[in-house]
Order: sequence, then C-alpha cells, then structure tokens
Amino acid sequence: METLHTTLKDLGNLIEKGQEIEIITLLSTLHPADIANLIDALEDEKKKKLFRLLDVQTASDVISEIDNISRELILKDIPNDLLTKIVDDMESDDATDLIADLPEEKASKILAQIGKKDSEEVQKLLKYSEDTAGGIMQAELISVNQDIKVNEALAHIRIQAKKVENLQNIFVTTNDTQLAGVVSLKNLILSDPGTIIAKIMNPHPISVTIDVDQEEVASIFKKYDFISLPVVNHSNKLVGQILVDDIIDVFEEEASEDILKMAGTNEEELLYGSKIFKISRARLPWLITNLFGGIVTGYLLWLFKVTLEDMLALITFVPVITAMGGNVGIQTSTIVVRGIATRKVLSEKMAEVLFKELKVGAIMGVACGLVAGSMASLWHHKPLLGVVVGIAMFCAITVAALTGAIVPAFFKKINIDPALASGPFVTTANDITGILIYMGIATLLLKFLI
Repeated sequence: METLHTTLKDLGNLIEKGQEIEIITLLSTLHPADIANLIDALEDEKKKKLFRLLDVQTASDVISEIDNISRELILKDIPNDLLTKIVDDMESDDATDLIADLPEEKASKILAQIGKKDSEEVQKLLKYSEDTAGGIMQAELISVNQDIKVNEALAHIRIQAKKVENLQNIFVTTNDTQLAGVVSLKNLILSDPGTIIAKIMNPHPISVTIDVDQEEVASIFKKYDFISLPVVNHSNKLVGQILVDDIIDVFEEEASEDILKMAGTNEEELLYGSKIFKISRARLPWLITNLFGGIVTGYLLWLFKVTLEDMLALITFVPVITAMGGNVGIQTSTIVVRGIATRKVLSEKMAEVLFKELKVGAIMGVACGLVAGSMASLWHHKPLLGVVVGIAMFCAITVAALTGAIVPAFFKKINIDPALASGPFVTTANDITGILIYMGIATLLLKFLI
C-alpha cells in the first residue's frame, strides 16, 4: 500500500507537469493490474490523461481491470480508432464485456471496424446473458480431432497457440465438432507421437451448456479444482471455454452483489459513486421499512403504558431486549443467506437448519437471560423483575434466531433474493416480537412486581 501511495503521488506530479516520457517509463515497470489500481485512485481528468499514454496491448489489459466508474469515464473520452485497436487486442470474453458497456451506435461502429472473425465471435457472445456460462466464456480455444495422432495434434497446437491464453487442457472433438474428450498438454507431450488422440484423452469430460448460471459454473470449478472448463451448446458442440481467472471474478462479483444488496443497491456506482440522489433513492426504501418498524414498536410501548407507569424499572431493559434480539436475528440471517448463496443450505435441508438455529438460539437465550435477569435483580432489588427480564431475554433471543433463519428461507421460496430483503425484515420483526414478549410477560406478572 505504501508503494502504491508513493507511485500515485509521483504519477500525479508527473501528469500535472506534463512529463509524458517519465510517465511512460514509470508505467513500463508496472503490472497492468497495478496500473488499473492507480487509474482508479486518480482524479477524473488524470485518469483520462494517463490512459491515453498506454500502448494498445497494455490498455487492453488495463481496461479489463479498472472499476466501472473509471471505465465509463474513459470510454466516453477515448477516440473510436484507438478503442477499435484495443478491442481487437482483447480476448473475446473481455471484448464482449467492453462492447456491452458501449452505447449501441458506438458498439456497432467498433464491431464493423475490428477483424471479421473477432466481430462474429463477439456478436455471438453478446447474445448470451452476462451471468451465464455463455456470457463469461471465451471463444478462443484449441481443439483437436479425436482421430489424429499426437504429433499432428502438437503441430496444430504450435500454429494456434498464439491466440489462446491457456494451454493446460486441449479439447478433443468429433468430425462434427461435438465434444468427445479432453487431454492435458502434459499427457500430449509425454505420449508416443504416433498414438491416436482418442486413446489418451479423458472420454468423459465435465462440461457446461451455454445457459448454466455462472454461480453453478463457479461451484464446479471449486469442486473439481479446474483450470478451464469446456462450454457446449445443447447439441454438445464445443463453443467456448471458461478459464479460472474469469471464475475468480465471478466469486468476487457474487460476493459484492450480496453485500451491495444488503446496502439497498446492486449497482457499484450507486454505492461508491457521486450520484447522491440515486444513492439516497436506493437506500431509502430499507430505511423507511425500519422507520415503520420503529413506529410500530413505539405504538406497542404506548399500548403497554399502564404496565410501564406502574413499574418504571421495566423501561430500563427495553433497549437491551430489542438490541439483543436484533443482533441475534441478523447473525443468523447472515449465516443462512451466505449458506443459500454458497449452496451449503439447500431447500430440502431447511427444516434441519431451522431446528439447529432454534437450539442455538435457546442456548444463547439461557446464557443471556441468566446474565440480564441477575443484573435486573441486583440493580432494582426485585427478584421477580429479574425473572421477567430473564424469561423475556430467553424468549426474544430464541425467537430472533428462528426468525433469522425463517425469513431468508421464505424469500428464497418465493424467488426474492434473501440478501436484498432479509436484513430490514429481520430487524423490524425482532424489535416487534421482543417488545411483545417482554411487555406481555411483564403485564401478566405485574401484580407480583408492584
């Protein structure tokens, strides 16, 4: 971080002084990912100036790494002829992502100017939803026919190698380009040159179809420790491959998406950008939800005003009961939402999860109830008040744990993203149930408390 800060400071000074040769010299020592980090940290005008100084190859790598805000700014500024060269130099999946970010008219112009084959590949990839296997795959790959010999396959690979980023696995196809198997480059090199490919390939390769969700693809990579995965159409014809670096991006994207949804938005620029009215509009619905929950809680306290008037000491523990219930509910819902996202909490096992959380809630409720009840007895010198507080704490925490598990499961069942909706509802529900439990028990035992 210190090195990045120092480089950023040096770059800022060089840009202000217009010392382009020194800037280019400095950038030549950096990895494209580090250059992307520097661009993201610069002021808007300096972002554009710095990007213009990059050579085409570096620019094509950097533009894939910068954040959405920087990319949008640079794409507005960059001339079409330079953008065409950059797109032409990119892998098909990265080029597709970039073209998808452009206005339709500009995208059409760029596609018309790049190489015909590249343009066809990008247009084909643009048809797939961006969160599916087809949307994250790249068209560049090396495949060999199952009937040729090892030496012929190696000769073919040497010719085609420049256009492919990863050569760990070579895909094997039939005469009509159907996926027949996969063979590692290591096995090819170590095999006898005259051996037929069909004899050394894995004839049962794991593959995905173009419409498989990217989360499922990521799960396959994680399960089998893949470096690459073939993508086929519904006729089992090989159409592309997905590489592990794209899956790392998927993991990050899915995690960020869940966090952003909890903040009331699924757009990065709404959280980190400068569009204050859009940011406010995105977050307000969830604040309003909590606001109404608070009003309902206040109304419930008003309904129990007679109980509170007769025993003012009860007020002391209202914030404790609601806060503890809210905290436990959020803890549980966060764990369940994450479990649903990572497929560790499945619908068919939901009853088991609910029962487990009920038991966990009961254990925590007993512990916290004993502590809170003892404090209430010692503080106000009323043992029965301690009993009321202890029982209420136990019930509130147990119910909160159960609510924290039920709410995400319910939203998942009705096809609403649990990450987006669970937090506000869990918090509000636990505030209301906590007050009802506490004041209900207190009202029942009021004559013994006075």
